[in-house]
Amino acid sequence: MRRTNCIFCGSTAFGHGCPKGTNGLHQHNAGANHCIYCGLSSYGHGCLKTPTKVHRHGNGGLKCIWCGSLDHGMGCKHSPTHKHDR
Repeated sequence: MRRTNCIFCGSTAFGHGCPKGTNGLHQHNAGANHCIYCGLSSYGHGCLKTPTKVHRHGNGGLKCIWCGSLDHGMGCKHSPTHKHDR
């Protein structure tokens, strides 16, 4: 993954410690292929950089940001609203 910066403070760090971020979390504009909180390409549970432990990918693709599915509407088991979001 290319080096990215936190959208709130400009740091290259991930996880807790952002002085300007929501809930003190760094968020990166990592695109649709990487988690905005940790930078990994994983989906679902396992993100160690958020309190919810769920990876959330950046917008800008045809895949759901929570699970990577191409499905539409309800049915995402990782989304807080159970909806496939893009």
